[in-house]
Amino acid sequence: MGWELLQGQDAAVASLQRDLSAGRTAGAYIFYGPNGVGKASAAVLFAQALQCTGEDPPCGACPACGKIERGVHPDVITVQPEKDKSTGKDKKTIGIDPIRDQVLHRAHQRPQEGRRQIFIIDDAHQVTLAAFNALLKTLEEPSPDTVFIIITPNLHALPQTVVSRCRRLRFRFLGREEQRRILEANLDGEAVDLDRLISLSLGRLGKAFGADSEALAGRRESAMELLGGLSEPPGKADEAALILLAASLAGGGGQSRVEVLEFLEMLLGLLRDILALKVAPDVLEPWNVDLQEALEVIGSRWGIPGLIRAMDRVGAATRDVGEINTNPSLTLESLVISLRPTVGEGE
Repeated sequence: MGWELLQGQDAAVASLQRDLSAGRTAGAYIFYGPNGVGKASAAVLFAQALQCTGEDPPCGACPACGKIERGVHPDVITVQPEKDKSTGKDKKTIGIDPIRDQVLHRAHQRPQEGRRQIFIIDDAHQVTLAAFNALLKTLEEPSPDTVFIIITPNLHALPQTVVSRCRRLRFRFLGREEQRRILEANLDGEAVDLDRLISLSLGRLGKAFGADSEALAGRRESAMELLGGLSEPPGKADEAALILLAASLAGGGGQSRVEVLEFLEMLLGLLRDILALKVAPDVLEPWNVDLQEALEVIGSRWGIPGLIRAMDRVGAATRDVGEINTNPSLTLESLVISLRPTVGEGE
C-alpha cells in the first residue's frame, strides 16, 4: 500500500509528492500534528519513495521498499534512545550521545546502497536541548545525500532554531465522519461497530486500526469508575477505595508502565469530553458520544476551572510515567489524591 494509506492527509501528501516530482527534496522536514494521524507512516512512505527503484514510488514491491518496511535498510536510520546502564531499558529522552553516535558520525557519509541517507527522529519532543544543539550545524548544512524527518505531536516543544531549519508539514486531526469513511474502506467485511471503535480510540485513527476493542473498553470502564468516584460530593467519596483502584490499575508486571500510560491517555480523553460538553456542547462532539449522559453527570459536579486543573494534573502524571520514569503505582495513587480537590473548583 502506498500514499493511499494516509487518507485524510491530502495536503501533507501533496506537498511530499511535489517535492519528489520536482526533485527538490528538503534536507530536513518536521511532521507535526496529533498522535495517531499518520506521521510515522508518512515518514516510512517518504523514505520508501526516496529509495524506491520501482515505478511510481513508493512501489512497495522493490527490495528497497521491502527493507524499509521491515526496518532493515542500512541507509534509513530511526534514531533510538540509549540504554539505561542500571536497568537495561531505553531511556525516556534522546540525549547527545545517541545523536552523536547514530547521526553525526554518519550524516556526511555516502549512502551504503540507497540513493539517500535518511534519519528519522520520532517523538522529537523527547530530544534534549543539548542534543538538538549538537545537530544544528548538520541541519543547517546537510549533505545533498541526507534527509532528516523529525516527528512530533507538538511543534512548539522543539527549539525554534531547529524549526526554522526544517520544512514543516502539518498532519491534521480527522473528524468522526472522515474516520468512519476510512475505517469502512479499510475494514471491509469485518464485523466492527465503527462508532464504538472511534470512541474507544479517542478519535486516533492509528490506534483504531488493529485495536483490541475489548481491552480498550475495559480501560475506559476503569477510567469512568475512577472519575465517577472522584466526582462524588464531599463525605461520600471513598478515597481509600479510589487509591486501591489506582494501585490495581498499575499492576501487570513488566507491562505496567505501558498500561498506565494508556490508562492516563483514556482518562485525559474522557476529561476532554466532559469539558467539551460543559463549555461548547453544540460545537464540540465528545469522542465518547455513547457515554454522553454519564459524562454530563460527572461534569455537573466538576467546575470548569477544576476540570482544566484536573487535565493538567493528568498530563503531568503522563509525563512523569512516560518521560521521567517515575513509579507507575505511586504516580497513579498521588494523582488520585491531587484530583479530589479539583472537583467543584470554580463552581
